[in-house]
Amino acid sequence: MLCPGAVNYIISVKNAVKSLRIICFLAVLPACALWADTGARAVDSAAAARASADEWHIISADSVRPFAELTPSLLDLSVHDTGFAPHGPEEPKSISEAELTRLRHNMNYTGASLSAVIPGSGQLYQGRYWMGLGFLAAEAGAVGFTAYWWDAAGTRKGTVRRWRDSAAVNMGRFDELGDSLYLRTAGAYGAAADQASFEERQARYTAYNAMAWAAGIYAYNLLDALEAGGLSPRGEYRSPTAAGLLAAVPFLGLGQIYNKRPGKAGMIAMTQTSLALTAINHHRLMTVASERYNTMRDPESDQYAYRTEYQPYWAARYDRSFSRRNTYLWISLATYIYSILDAVVDAHLSDYQHKIDIGTDLAVNPAGTGFMLALTYRF
Repeated sequence: MLCPGAVNYIISVKNAVKSLRIICFLAVLPACALWADTGARAVDSAAAARASADEWHIISADSVRPFAELTPSLLDLSVHDTGFAPHGPEEPKSISEAELTRLRHNMNYTGASLSAVIPGSGQLYQGRYWMGLGFLAAEAGAVGFTAYWWDAAGTRKGTVRRWRDSAAVNMGRFDELGDSLYLRTAGAYGAAADQASFEERQARYTAYNAMAWAAGIYAYNLLDALEAGGLSPRGEYRSPTAAGLLAAVPFLGLGQIYNKRPGKAGMIAMTQTSLALTAINHHRLMTVASERYNTMRDPESDQYAYRTEYQPYWAARYDRSFSRRNTYLWISLATYIYSILDAVVDAHLSDYQHKIDIGTDLAVNPAGTGFMLALTYRF
């Protein structure tokens, strides 16, 4: 037989234990709700989750059951579409979804508009500082390179004109006086003019190449700003076969556009077009060098007497142009293959969030006997 004091003491201890359990529950509950809310998907009801998932792994929370029995009058708990949380007044929305979408579109087009004026400025506006500085430096370098070689081509063109005029003057004196010295002098000026003409052509083609890169960088920068601004949201299924076939069309980046990746399409188009143009220009230089070399070997040519001096020059120019043409062709082929593979892989991953769905649920047990923690995965 226990005395009344001992009975009161035992009751006090039991009440303290119950109060401690309630406090622990209230402390753990917000963390569990936050965990469930930040999972791969929002918490649904238990019945809907069992119907949509391929497999459930239920972990019974028997140790939590006493909390539900102890606090029915203290807590009003339910499962919402947005997560597991106590009932309470929702905070009023300060802005409507339509207004938020409109503001986002305005911000997106602002970034693209800035990039259209100054390459890289749109990326800086969007907070992608390294990308913005990279575009700005690349565009400035390409434009500067173009201006330098264009000016060099103009200077060399003036040299060619002077050599041609000197050759014409000596040829006229040969026709007038018949002195072979004027003929040999005209041949020397002609050979020097051909060499200067080749260097002028080489500078001009280099300016064309740099101009192509400048245009490609500008387009890439603009499309990248549009993509980063959310112009082409992803998530819909894309056919890998269609993406691969579209990417097989060179120079346009159609496979990437199909996958809603305009920024990557700009990169592909820039790289393929610029590399192909560079290879073509080196092929043209190789053709000119070959013609000049063969002219030097012709005994009927007025430059035949200077073959020993100029043939090594043309042979070296031919070999260099031939090597660079092939190098750029191989790189261009590699980027072409890459664009196809990238389009196919990107199409496979276009809806990966729907193909692979892993989430956690904290919900009331359907039997009403407590809570349950569920891990759902769907492939």
